[in-house]
Amino acid sequence: MLELRELRNFVVVAARLNITNAAHEVNLSQPALSRQIQALERKLGVDLFHRVGKRLVLTAEGFDLAEQAKELLERASDLAYRASNQGDLGGGTLRIGASPQTTAWLLSPAMAQFRGQNPSVRFVVNEGNNDKLIEMVEHGAAHLVVANLGINHLVAGQHLFDAQLLAVLPPDHNLRNRTSITIEDVADTPLLIMRRGFLTRHLFEQAALAHGVRPEIVLESDSTHTLRALARDGHGIAIVSSSARDFFHGENVVPIHSGLCHTSAEVSALWNPKRYQPKSMSGFVSVLAQICEQEAKLFV
Repeated sequence: MLELRELRNFVVVAARLNITNAAHEVNLSQPALSRQIQALERKLGVDLFHRVGKRLVLTAEGFDLAEQAKELLERASDLAYRASNQGDLGGGTLRIGASPQTTAWLLSPAMAQFRGQNPSVRFVVNEGNNDKLIEMVEHGAAHLVVANLGINHLVAGQHLFDAQLLAVLPPDHNLRNRTSITIEDVADTPLLIMRRGFLTRHLFEQAALAHGVRPEIVLESDSTHTLRALARDGHGIAIVSSSARDFFHGENVVPIHSGLCHTSAEVSALWNPKRYQPKSMSGFVSVLAQICEQEAKLFV
């Protein structure tokens, strides 16, 4: 039978991929931890690591065990906390993720508000593009992410807000006074755009394809603020979305609309119903929804 202690030590080794560093973290000698890992491999009948000199690399079986062990340890920790705190929602770890722009205006204040009511909660935050966030929640690297669901059928969610495609124009651009523009309006202009994997890029490419436009992309970035700075200095038109809330009613910012396809998409709080869900998660989703509702009133 596997013991939580040996699984916990294995998870540390899997994270560090270095016996010496892991041994120091779990307060064991290096030989003792090596013997424990070897005993675990014999017990399971599989190799958990490839040993290349002093370097460790997880095998496929080792990677699978590490993912399952982390979830099991979280369940055990949460159960112990509930037993000792009579079901208080605040304890345990909540692993969440969002894009950098959504983290700034939504996740950060939501964490502050939730922690004020539940001071024992521990947040682990990941940033990534939409594709990466969906992958995180599918595989259990995050309990909850804020992203666009798309056509994924493995995760569930609650709608929070809609992300609208926007163009950030250089100063004195001849389109700056328009209430909206189309993809054709910017087809012959150098464009500054988010990298593939971001929802903004997906919406833009969908619109360009629908309108038969081959855009002139001069820069791809992970940062909406980089794109805005370059547009401000006249290097092109930046394509962003209203997920970057500080752009939404900014100077020289114009929505992009189309009669042929959607130029906005739902953004939701997403989780994997087949994965472990901390008790605190539903309360945190409620805080996210409350902040989005308040934001929506500001941007009407």
